[in-house]
Amino acid sequence: MRRFLLMAGCLLGLGLASCQSDHLVDAPPVMVLGVESLDFGAVAVGRTVWREVRVRNLGASALVLGEATFPDDTDSSFSASVPATGIAPADEAMLTVRFMPKNVQDYQVTMVVHGNDPDRPTAEILLRGEGFRQGALEVEPRQVDFGTINAGQAGLEQVFIRNVGNGELLVTAITLSPETSGDFHILSSTQSGLLSSGSEVPVRLAYRPGIDSLPPSDGLLIIEAADPFLPRVEVVLTAALNRAPIADAGPDQDVDPLDEPVLDGTKSYDPDEQEPLTYSWSLSRKPVGSETVLFDELEAQPSLIPDLVGIYEVELFVTDTTGLTSLLPDRVAIAAIPAERVLLELVWDSPVADLDLHLIASGGTFGGLLDCFYGNRDPDWGEKNNLADDPQLKRDDLVGFGPEIIGYNEPVDGSYTLVVDYFASHTPSGQEPTTATLRVFADGLLEAEIVRRLEAQGQRWQVASIAWPEGTVLAIDELD
Repeated sequence: MRRFLLMAGCLLGLGLASCQSDHLVDAPPVMVLGVESLDFGAVAVGRTVWREVRVRNLGASALVLGEATFPDDTDSSFSASVPATGIAPADEAMLTVRFMPKNVQDYQVTMVVHGNDPDRPTAEILLRGEGFRQGALEVEPRQVDFGTINAGQAGLEQVFIRNVGNGELLVTAITLSPETSGDFHILSSTQSGLLSSGSEVPVRLAYRPGIDSLPPSDGLLIIEAADPFLPRVEVVLTAALNRAPIADAGPDQDVDPLDEPVLDGTKSYDPDEQEPLTYSWSLSRKPVGSETVLFDELEAQPSLIPDLVGIYEVELFVTDTTGLTSLLPDRVAIAAIPAERVLLELVWDSPVADLDLHLIASGGTFGGLLDCFYGNRDPDWGEKNNLADDPQLKRDDLVGFGPEIIGYNEPVDGSYTLVVDYFASHTPSGQEPTTATLRVFADGLLEAEIVRRLEAQGQRWQVASIAWPEGTVLAIDELD
């Protein structure tokens, strides 16, 4: 009866075993793949495409897959993942195949799938695919050296971005790293754009240091593109800075007219110690009518004598041993302020005319003892032998322009008359038109500026009167 049942089971196909004589034998799995070949088509180098292959078990016991293998000379562009668990009878699972081409070429590889099917332990699938690039980034050079650049000047260089692939390349960003010195600049457009195959674009760069710049550390130009193999390229930027020397003309000064100020540029320096420095001074401002000139303007300590009341401005440039001059001058202001309570300045515009200035005290006459002029330079008008209450002709100019200057430290109370005498024209005819200007200062302030055209020698100009201690000036402006 038992044998009959066993045979009946074998005949009816009941159960999971096969019959062989009087023995019970386990039924094997049967591995069947859903495809014999798999074509991935064209895939960009660096990108990955997955395909699934159905694996069925047509046997009567669990199908267990081993690894999927490839020929030894394959460059690993293909790979596969097999199901981690067995496949039950009459069931199926998916085997995943990955294609990630590493080169621009056509691929054809036979993949071998291993399993525990005793009759068919391996199954083959022919894999095809094409690797291509939509674009490939190349940047040259990878280091840019601007060399030594003087402060205030600019060094220019350029980098080339090329597409060496066989399709379009998207350049996504052109930037400088945040740590890069602000003296480096991108002069070209930094907008994203497409490069066709084989094309290139220049990126123009500048290193432009200013007056306060410091020697820079290396900078980075960053170029990013949609290239899976080379999505980012860093270009090193280097430069050396020759800093400009710093001019120091010294502090502003207050002096008395006709007193020489002290000009000193020796505190100028070069931050890179490229010394000794050379000096270049100039007189950039002086009062109208002043004939002051600057002497020894190429020395560290030039000289000048302010001849009129007012502001004089001297500026200094210095140059280092490389020939680089300071980017900005340093200026020193010299205020010529009279120490005298009354100061008279006479100037004129003819180079050959000789005008004389007279200050006549109350009751005095032209050319007399109470007239301060070239013939009576230091009259004693106040307390005897007290120089403070006496006027003084401080400067007498014989030919051309002036100034003639009379100073009065502590004027004696009273009224004073100001007269200009056209003493000589130094021409055969005695005719030499000139415009004379007389300025009157009281306690350092300009109280009056009176102008008159004189035509010939012998003319006498009654200019004004001064009331003291009021310090008021009354214009007369008449010719005798």
